[in-house]
Amino acid sequence: MAVAQATPRAPARSKHPAMRTVFLLVCGATAACTASASAVEPPDDQIFYPTGMAIAPDESVLFVANANSDLRYDSGSVSVLDLGMVDQVISDWTGPNQIIPTDGVPCTQDTSYSETLQCDEARFFVPSSGARVGNFATDIAVQDLGAGSLRLIVPTRGDPSISWVDWNGSSLSCNTSTAGFALCDDTHRLSYVENDTNLRALPEEPFYAFADSVGQFAVVTHLATGDITLIDSPAGGDAVISDIASNLFIPDPLTGLEGSTGVSGRLPGANDIVYVGSRTENRIQMLTVGRPANDSPPYWVPGNYFFLMLGAGAGNSTDTRGITFSPSGDRMYLLNRNPPSLQIFDTSLGPTGFPDNTLLAATDICTTASTLTLADSGDGDKVYVTCFNDGQIYVIDPRGLSSLDAIVTVGRGPYAIAAATNRKRVYVTNFLEDTIAVVDIDPASPLRNHVVLRIGVPRPPNQQ
Repeated sequence: MAVAQATPRAPARSKHPAMRTVFLLVCGATAACTASASAVEPPDDQIFYPTGMAIAPDESVLFVANANSDLRYDSGSVSVLDLGMVDQVISDWTGPNQIIPTDGVPCTQDTSYSETLQCDEARFFVPSSGARVGNFATDIAVQDLGAGSLRLIVPTRGDPSISWVDWNGSSLSCNTSTAGFALCDDTHRLSYVENDTNLRALPEEPFYAFADSVGQFAVVTHLATGDITLIDSPAGGDAVISDIASNLFIPDPLTGLEGSTGVSGRLPGANDIVYVGSRTENRIQMLTVGRPANDSPPYWVPGNYFFLMLGAGAGNSTDTRGITFSPSGDRMYLLNRNPPSLQIFDTSLGPTGFPDNTLLAATDICTTASTLTLADSGDGDKVYVTCFNDGQIYVIDPRGLSSLDAIVTVGRGPYAIAAATNRKRVYVTNFLEDTIAVVDIDPASPLRNHVVLRIGVPRPPNQQ
């Protein structure tokens, strides 16, 4: 691949905790030595162990959760990336002159994949826009509050807690007393039902999240307990945990676990049906949100359920990881690890007004799939699945009997995935290398299903 302009790659910024280790060793010899807050505060222009990810409804920005999984800093964070800047760099790179930016922030051509440009992530950060959350964030769900304002629901396993972070169109905020790159305060970190320490505490291992903008609520599943947390999130007020449903799944007879995992709403609105999968049971549980007439907090109303019967016999289709629906709510796409499959269900309403929940098709996928997204970039729906151990995403055409369209190598440890349909891009967080892969999904592009940009400098495999 010929390149019209090129720049020597600047030394990569250190992402290894060696500096912190030296500091601790030196301070260990002096009783009066203490760390300043800035010494352990995470950087506001770097990606570190990225997990959850979500796109603003207008596709202007990308929100990325940094999990701080090696605990090198005092907290994790949520970063905001400018997707307009991402598109500009890609347009210059994939255009006839194949331009590499030369403004001081390093970008280089990938030595293994000549079609891929690799750029330091600082280039794409929206200045002074991020917020700090707890450690081990797992997911991001976006609630549209109207008038350009958004609310992010961010489960964090370290506390455990659920952070709610508001976006005003230019920056994130989750601290009422401190401006800038501040850690979410207690009001914005949900740990108890109705924020009352006398009521039930948030269960361990908050995992995946779903937000219903119309219904003004959010849902968080719990990987180790099987509980399902309901968050009341009115557009004009604070988010608060209003109910926790328990014992909806049968525990695994060997481990005793009953984890809840994938979650999504069939059709956002006042009567949205929430579908929840299990880590340990071959069943999908359905719930709705009850809202008392006296304005009391909303609560869970458990509904029907159905079994996943894809395997050789009943009970052989467990460990659901991701669920999403078509825009009409008539199709559900379900990601399963046992057996490894993408399952497609007819969820259109039957004669009684209840979803059919009938299996239509299934496609074999990788063994360690994490998440999925759905996008129609111009030639019909495609499902994109991340494969954590393989460093790949699977591209599946779900129409008819469904089929595998492509397998794309994206980086080490791909976890979350999000699609910007209008921009014709898919974005993937690579947890094990601190990068985000940008995949071209334009049907008219010669680089379709290729990584055209890698945001961030990959952390070496031997660097923890």
